[in-house]
Formats: sequence, C-alpha cells, structure tokens
Amino acid sequence: MDFAGRIRTFTLEQYPVPGGGYGVAAIEDAAGDDGYVFRAFSVIDAFHALGDLRKRIPKLLSIRHLVNRHGRMTLTHDRLRGRISYGGVVVDGVFLTFDKLAELVQTYEGFQFELRIVDPSDDLE
Repeated sequence: MDFAGRIRTFTLEQYPVPGGGYGVAAIEDAAGDDGYVFRAFSVIDAFHALGDLRKRIPKLLSIRHLVNRHGRMTLTHDRLRGRISYGGVVVDGVFLTFDKLAELVQTYEGFQFELRIVDPSDDLE
C-alpha cells in the first residue's frame, strides 16, 4: 500500500549481477514508464536480497514526494526521490518528462541543490 492507500502489486525478478552476488527486483505491474521499481543485492543469496527488498518497499512507498497544488506539481518536503527513465523520471510511480521536472525545480530559483545518483539496490537516507 502506498502513501495514498492505493494497493500496489509487483512482479519479482531475479537478475544476474556481473562479478557475482544476487540481485532481485520488484517491478510494479503498471503500463508504460509509470510505476515503481525497487532493487536489492546480496552477496549471500537471493533470499537475503529478497528479505532486504521486502523491508524497503513499504518504507519507500510510504513517502510522498509530489503533490498537485493549483494545477502544478510541487514538492511535499523539498526533496525528490525517484528513478531515471528514458525521457524523464518516475516519482511516486508517476512519469515526469524532463521538461516537467525542469518546471518543477524552477520554482526553487535561487536555492541550492544536491544531485545524487545512486545504484537502485542501495538504501537512500
């Protein structure tokens, strides 16, 4: 269940990891570029990675980053977390084109920012 009380369903996949280890992914059963994708990695076994993934999903789904105010998308708490996709980003399970993302951050003109690109299996704090 996400931040809005919507039930989200996922397909689990195991994927190869160059150099060894075990990777698992939970890919939301959604069409197109929308939807959540979560990943976890373990050097121990795939079940360890799956356990880590199952702990992370509820935590990450509970945080809302975007809200529509007066017809415009705005940040809920001056922080944005999502996934880079072809032609844009996916935030809160919603695809935003790079133009929409630029429009969103332009409201913070004059502010400083930090951009971190992180492996999808790493925990973000």
